[in-house]
This record gives sequence, C-alpha cells and structure tokens, in this order.
Amino acid sequence: MSSLRPSAAPIPEPSKLAESFRYCPRCGRSHPDIRNERSLRCPHCGFLFFFNNAAASGAFVFHDGRLVLCVRAKNPGKGMLDVPGGFVEFDETVEDGLRREIHEELNIQVSALHYLTNAPNDYVYAGVPYQTTDLFFVCEADSLAGLKAADDVADTVLMHPAEVDPSAFAFVSTRRAFGALKDWLEPHRALSPAPSA
Repeated sequence: MSSLRPSAAPIPEPSKLAESFRYCPRCGRSHPDIRNERSLRCPHCGFLFFFNNAAASGAFVFHDGRLVLCVRAKNPGKGMLDVPGGFVEFDETVEDGLRREIHEELNIQVSALHYLTNAPNDYVYAGVPYQTTDLFFVCEADSLAGLKAADDVADTVLMHPAEVDPSAFAFVSTRRAFGALKDWLEPHRALSPAPSA
C-alpha cells in the first residue's frame, strides 16, 4: 500500500456525441442525426437509438476508522484517487455489482452496504462520452489480509477521512459523494474517530 497521494492528472473533456458516432450502427451510412445529445437517428434507414445513463456504483470502505481508497491505473483520471466500484452489469443488482467490483479490484469482502447518495457523472472512455448515474454506499472491511490492487486499480491508500483532499478524486461525482460522506459521519463517529495528534 502506498502512503503517497497520487498527483492530479487531467481528465479529458467529454467529446461531442456527433464526433464519436459518425456512422449509423445499422446501415453504416455517414452523418446520422444527433438530437440534443440524447438520441441518434439515421435519416437513411430510420434507426433510432437513445443515449441513456449507465448505472455505476462505488463504496467508501472503512477499515479501523480509515478509508480504503484506490489509485486509478487507467484513464480517465489515471493516478488520481477513486473508490472501489464500477459499472453495473446486465442482470445484476447495484449491490451485487458493487460487491463484485470490490472483490475484483481489491480482493476483499465487505459488510452490509449502506446507501449514501447518488450523483451524475461524465465518463469518457476511448474518446466516447458516457453519462452515468453513480450510486455510493458505505461499508466496512473486517480484514485487509487479502488486499491486493487489481483490475483498473494501480495501488491502494488508507486514509482517515479528515486527511483526504476531495480534489484528489478523479470524478466530480465522487467529490460530491465524499461531501455527503462527511455529513453522514457526523452522527456515525464510531465508524471513523478523529485521528490522534
């Protein structure tokens, strides 16, 4: 585990959907109509596709009063802080998807997931902008014996919430959720007592 906070890396600006989808996915003809960044319609074959939000989830995982945070291995936000989590797969619940992601990224098991908040996010991957709705939870890890950074996590960092600089998080949605976490911790101080001086 690293004790160093990652350096801030720029996050690419979301590209326009019209630049990402230059051809119709059905007939292959160029210049489908993009309407208000919400839908694609092909004037040649009538194909209509709506750009809906994707569901993603993340967890503020506590262990002995400290947060288990991730350092991103890949863009967007390579080298910046994140919480374990990711996209919800087809046919799985948000909670099942989050537990799967935590195991894939950190190789740990967590306690019951407590819903915290949600926030919209722009996620640009391979030049394609994805609009996501990120759902955040709070949980505890009883043991970090198997902790190992994997998948799209380069490293892990254990930090007390008071030590975390919100601007070090890769995504705006996580920064907003971290603000909600600080409010949530007020009546739940036993989970993360103030660090000793």
